[in-house]
Amino acid sequence: MKSFQTILLIVFSFFVVIAVLIFAGVFGGSKGADQVATTPVVMWGTIPKIVIDDIVLQTTEAGDKLNITYVEKRVSELESDLINALASGIGPDILLAPHTLLLKQQDKLLAIPFTSIPERTYKDTFVQASETLLSTDYSLGMPVFLNPLVLYWNRDMFNSAGVPAVPANWSAVQLLPTKMTKIDDKGKITTSAVAMGGVGNVTHYKEILATQIMQTGNQIVGRDRVEGEGGVIKLVPRVGLNEGTGAVSALRYYVEFGNPSLPKYSWNSAKNNSLDEFVAGKLGMYFGFASEESRIREQNPHLNFDIANMPQITDGDLRLTYADVYTLAVIKSSKVTAGAFAVAYKLAYGTPAKLIADTLRLPPARRDLLATLPVDATMSLFFNSAVMARTWYDTDEITTGNIFADMVEDVMIGKTGTDNAISTADARLRQLFK
Repeated sequence: MKSFQTILLIVFSFFVVIAVLIFAGVFGGSKGADQVATTPVVMWGTIPKIVIDDIVLQTTEAGDKLNITYVEKRVSELESDLINALASGIGPDILLAPHTLLLKQQDKLLAIPFTSIPERTYKDTFVQASETLLSTDYSLGMPVFLNPLVLYWNRDMFNSAGVPAVPANWSAVQLLPTKMTKIDDKGKITTSAVAMGGVGNVTHYKEILATQIMQTGNQIVGRDRVEGEGGVIKLVPRVGLNEGTGAVSALRYYVEFGNPSLPKYSWNSAKNNSLDEFVAGKLGMYFGFASEESRIREQNPHLNFDIANMPQITDGDLRLTYADVYTLAVIKSSKVTAGAFAVAYKLAYGTPAKLIADTLRLPPARRDLLATLPVDATMSLFFNSAVMARTWYDTDEITTGNIFADMVEDVMIGKTGTDNAISTADARLRQLFK
């Protein structure tokens, strides 16, 4: 195994050199490969500046120079700052952002043709979750790391309820409210088994429901290869939320946790935010991103919790969870596209990819780096989640978030049934992609 890993690293190093030479020849004119690779570039992202600065320092000390000026942005401000900066002609050369932002702003990105990074090379290099960034003959960027959705669970609450193990499937999850959820004589929920059956106070409600829907085999929004004018093949978005019964069953399962007349009742609008409830030790299970581990530990150092994979459908054909895929993309209006491509390639295909993932305690996007599980139990679980992670073609996460929210709330208040709610959401998605 060690010999095989060594060979893989050598092969990837070879591709890095070849790519730099390609970029130097295609984009850099007479510039040498080294000159292109060390061109000063500006990169924007949401991860801490100290992380990138340290990676650049380590890479430079190892003899592989990178000339990066990194600008850290708030998650809530990255997109608007990018749009405003590009409108003023002072935007970044490289963007490190989740796949959803890249899909939404793809007209501002310089496509990487399959002649430079072949589709087969891309798929063999990066996990399947990253393939939403592929088009007919190009990719939108080079993935670096993933942030998968996982299950955080309160060990003390499980022990007190006499539950010996964290649930591996959704069938087991729905049995836990009768053992963990506590309701006082005034009907107030004092402790909850799980936070589902709501929107406003359920952190990541959209990703939770999307995970359940995708586990049924429903892609929500996929893409079909369609032959257009002149025989040109295009990938056309295909909304499939209303196909089959998977989405309907997933929505019904989700909303029932907010129904006071059912044994699985465990959540209502009077509860605080689900993350805050978990940190306070009042929530048995919290579905959150891997990146939230450190925040939970910092906010409550005494909380006795552990982490597990997302529950799956019992005897289901698919085993998956949702993940954000953080990817390096070159801005189309950059004045140093050759250098930006070369730097992005070195970051994604070279040693920096592992350094970034390790520093952030998140799983890398490259298959070769995921091949060896870490000794650390938490990181090992994150690696497994990255391998089985999936995404969907979500090009406007705010709008789709509202569609999902209305879908849940309309059923919760009795405005419509689950079948009609899914049909309405499907129609709104179709209009979005029209």
